[in-house]
Amino acid sequence: MFEWYLIRTTGTIAYVLLYLSVMIGLYTQVQKKRKQKIAVPLIWHGSLSNWAFILTLGHVVITLIDKYMSFQWFEVPIPFQTDYQPIPMALGILALYFLILTIVTSKARKAIGYQAFRKVHALNPILYIFTTMHGLIMGSDFQGVIVAAVNLLPFMVFGILLLKDKKELDAPYS
Repeated sequence: MFEWYLIRTTGTIAYVLLYLSVMIGLYTQVQKKRKQKIAVPLIWHGSLSNWAFILTLGHVVITLIDKYMSFQWFEVPIPFQTDYQPIPMALGILALYFLILTIVTSKARKAIGYQAFRKVHALNPILYIFTTMHGLIMGSDFQGVIVAAVNLLPFMVFGILLLKDKKELDAPYS
């Protein structure tokens, strides 16, 4: 039973860290458009992503050693290999692969070039959606309405800010 609590805790904390990283990443985009400094928020963005990754790995390892669920080693890294909730498990596994891809390309940004990095980073909404769906379907810690509100409100605010800034940038100077 202890492993079950650790699985839930590491998954939930990893999700919160990923959420904060996404919010800070969106904030840096707004600030960048406003020609503001973004060095410190980018450090936070990267650090939160790294910690989300570390906790996600812990989440996976604890899932493997949990005696109650008793997953086979090949069921955890390969989507659709488990009989236990195969779709949400696959979403979690695929989200992990997107997270690994994001972390690796972020670390290799100079080597692969900024354009390639941006293209891979543009896939992050898939990572976030898969992670959210994995948690909503598999977990019972949070109700869907709460998760929806916590996710939709900030995205709407950032969207409005970006549109407002675009209109101000596009407006002719008088």
